Formats: sequence, C-alpha cells, structure tokens
Amino acid sequence: MIVDSHSINTIRNNLEIMANNYDHVFWLDSCNQANPYGIGEYALLVGLGAKSELELTPIDFSWGAVQEFIQSTEWRFFGLSYELKSKTNQLESSNPSPFTWPLLSMVEPEIVVAIKRTGEIQLSGISLVTLTHPLSIEVPTDTSVTYDDIKSSMTKAEHQEKVLQIKKEIAAGNMYEMNLCMSHELDNFHCNNPFQLYQQLIHASPTPFSSYVKLKEKHVLCASPERYLSVQENTLFAQPIKGTSKRFQDENKDAASRLHLANSIKERAEHIMIVDLVRNDLSKLCVAGSVRVEELFGIYGYKHVNQMISTISGQLSDSFNFVDTLMATYPMGSMTGAPKYIVLKFIEALETSARGWYSGSIGYMEPNGNMDSNVVIRTLLYDGKQQSASYSVGGAITFDSDPEQEYEECLLKSKAIRLLLDANLR
Repeated sequence: MIVDSHSINTIRNNLEIMANNYDHVFWLDSCNQANPYGIGEYALLVGLGAKSELELTPIDFSWGAVQEFIQSTEWRFFGLSYELKSKTNQLESSNPSPFTWPLLSMVEPEIVVAIKRTGEIQLSGISLVTLTHPLSIEVPTDTSVTYDDIKSSMTKAEHQEKVLQIKKEIAAGNMYEMNLCMSHELDNFHCNNPFQLYQQLIHASPTPFSSYVKLKEKHVLCASPERYLSVQENTLFAQPIKGTSKRFQDENKDAASRLHLANSIKERAEHIMIVDLVRNDLSKLCVAGSVRVEELFGIYGYKHVNQMISTISGQLSDSFNFVDTLMATYPMGSMTGAPKYIVLKFIEALETSARGWYSGSIGYMEPNGNMDSNVVIRTLLYDGKQQSASYSVGGAITFDSDPEQEYEECLLKSKAIRLLLDANLR
C-alpha cells in the first residue's frame, strides 16, 4: 500500500514513541540520503520487540545455531561484532574491551514497519490504522549525558608511531595496507534517552546507512555512510569506502576538496587495493566471471566529509547463504586492509583495545531472501548496565601515508560524535 508524506510523518512520530517502550529495537534509517549507485529500496525500516532472539558469545558460538535461526521466512535483524573474525578467520582477540557484548545478535521482531522510497509501506504485527492514529504521548526530549572523562587507547604520538611501524611493514613486503583504529572510552557514562540522542546524531550527520540498535541495556548509535553487503534477487553488492576529505561551507573550497580527493594518487591507490580485495572475496560466492566493478572512485558528499566509494557486484553461484557469505567476506576489507588474513594479525598486535561492535555490521534479511547491511563506523556504543560508552575511529595506512594527516583524518571522522556529546553534556 502507498501512504502520503503526511501519514509517513505521523508513522515516524508514532514509531519514535513506541521505540522507547521496547527492549529490542532495530531502527534503520536512510535519512533521505541517496544510497551510492541507487541500491536499496527502504527509506526507513524498523523492527520492535523480539518474537525470538539469538545471542552467541565466544563460549557458546555455533554456526549451526545461526543457520537454524535464519531458516525462518520472517524478517530477521542482526548485529555482528568485529570480533566475529575469531569464527570466520580463527583469530582470537586478547585486547581489552569496555564491553562484554555477544559476537552475534539476531532478532525476529514482533513488529516490522518497512517504508520504501516510493511511499509504499509493508507491515508485520501492526495495522496501518494504529500507525496513522496520532498518539497523545509526546516523544521524550531530554538527551542529556554525563561522564567522568574520555580515555583514548592511543595518544597522538603513539598513533603516529604506529603509522610509521605499519609503513615499515609495508616497505618490508609484509602487507600492502592496514586499517589502524583507536578507541575512546567514556567512564561512568549515562544518557537519559539514547534513542533520541541517536535522532540528534543523524539530524546533525545524516547518512544512508544510519542505525539505532537497542538490545536491552546495549545501545548502538550509528551514523554510517558505508554499506557492507547487499543481496538483491541473487545479485551480491559491496560498496567499500576508502578515501576521505573535509567538507566546507564555501562552495569553491568544497569543490576543491572533492576534486583533490578524486585526483589524489595516494587515496586512489589506497582505494583500489580494497576494491581488489572485495572483488576477490565476492568471487568465492559468485559465478565465475560475473564479478564486476559497477562504479570506481565515486565521490559522495555527506555533512562533514566527502567519501570515495566504489560499487562491486556479482551473480551468486548458489542461493544466498548467510553463513557462507560471512565465512567468505567477514570482516569487510575496508576495515582491515590487504592481504586480509595477515593484516588481521597485525591489527591485533598494533591496536591496544578490542574493536567489539565497531567495524562490525548491522543489517536485516527479508522474507523474500534479500539482505542488506552496513559497516558500523561513526558510531557511539553505550552499555547502560556497565555505565560505559565508547566511540572509535580509524583509517587506512599505506606506504604514502603521512602520520600527521592520518591523525587529523581520525579527528575529522569523529567530529559529529564529539559535537553531539559536547552539546548534551550536563
């Protein structure tokens, strides 16, 4: 059924009110941003409640349990930790983490509301009459946060020294490129309304793969511009991001920044290595000769940054299998580097904190077998029970990387979250 814009606004407002009353929430919002290369049809996709749930830790993890859970022909939403690499690549992490979150969480919601860009709406577990009848309750507005301090896993000097170490490894032929990340932990963190804080985040920094996830006390506030994988009618798509430049209010400066990113030899070299890695990952799942680059070096502008994005596609050789897909492609190359398995070991050695859900993925599977998912970046993670929060940033290091510029890029990528925290600090 098709609904008009006024009805959609009422539905969104009602869903915001309802979301505050559920222990399980998946809110996937395109923020009216055009997805790169036009893939994906949903403007807003919301799952509330849990008819069934699967949470797997390193101790009780079972691919068989995952396979059994996804056999359902209903909507399924999922969140994946980066540390799932221990099961896809047999690489354990010994670095400390502020959270004890599962490697994988899956939910079959009680209510699903899917609004397409065309205005068509699909519903499960709720009627349109209920959704379009304005609720008398107002959306909570208090988004104040408190915390003691912010502790970075690396100082500026330590980050720059690690960049130099990576460059030495590249010069020695041990790798081609590595994504180096650092975390920022907020002790004794409390937020009155994480969901509304997320709404503020995406208002300030709208992105096509934004998402809010609530799993009881666990909250993920994500303003991601990056797609991990999408399956649309037996076609597999990946859209890695590599390459960032600053946005400017001045049109001439902004155009110059975009042009510099598009023509940067360093950024293009960094980008093409990941495109080749992703092409190789997809070839494990696709018909021989079907993997192709649909768009190379695309430049897309967001609120604070320009991003270089490519689109790779391939025709699946067999019916889509979620487990096989993760085994072939996870973690995503844009958050690791190349060659992937070697770089995963260096990441463990050089980074000083476990990534957890940062650089993981949030997504969904439809009843018709289609799937879509993001890369968890530009994200605040909050555990209400442990009273701790964190956000992480990173960037790809190549032989041509400048340590000072790499650190400044990390600051740029964390700008939206830092401004959000500053604006709501009480």
